[in-house]
Amino acid sequence: MVEESARVTKIESDTVWVQAIAKSACGSCQAQKGCGHSLLAKVGQKQIDLPVLKNGFDVQVNDQVIIGVPEQAILRSSMLMYGIPLLAMIITAMGFSLAGIEEKVSVLGAFVALILGFVWVNRYASRLSFSQWHPKLIRKQASELAHIPMCEVNE
Repeated sequence: MVEESARVTKIESDTVWVQAIAKSACGSCQAQKGCGHSLLAKVGQKQIDLPVLKNGFDVQVNDQVIIGVPEQAILRSSMLMYGIPLLAMIITAMGFSLAGIEEKVSVLGAFVALILGFVWVNRYASRLSFSQWHPKLIRKQASELAHIPMCEVNE
């Protein structure tokens, strides 16, 4: 399960709306001042609002929670969204090339196959049940202050 930290923004009957912030690895890099990628990462960071099933947890607005998505859901959705259109494009380009068709027409046909692959995936995905692919509330994130023991030192 891929886990992510999020903050509860709204609570409905059995659904919790959480806000996760997309993170970049640029915060720990030493060359971030002179790197264009760091600037793009800062500009491109977005807050994402997601509906998540409550799973019986008692949460309040502004609680920090951990949400999770099964790895299989990520792999299958990636294959569905990217693999099928790219496979359609490659097979079309190879078929046109083996048939001896001119390169311009082959490239155009491959591009059309890519677009048709995306259209097919969009229609196919609308008929699928994604309930097992949705993010789930795993646990409430414990307060960091609760883990620090308080001791007095007597001299």
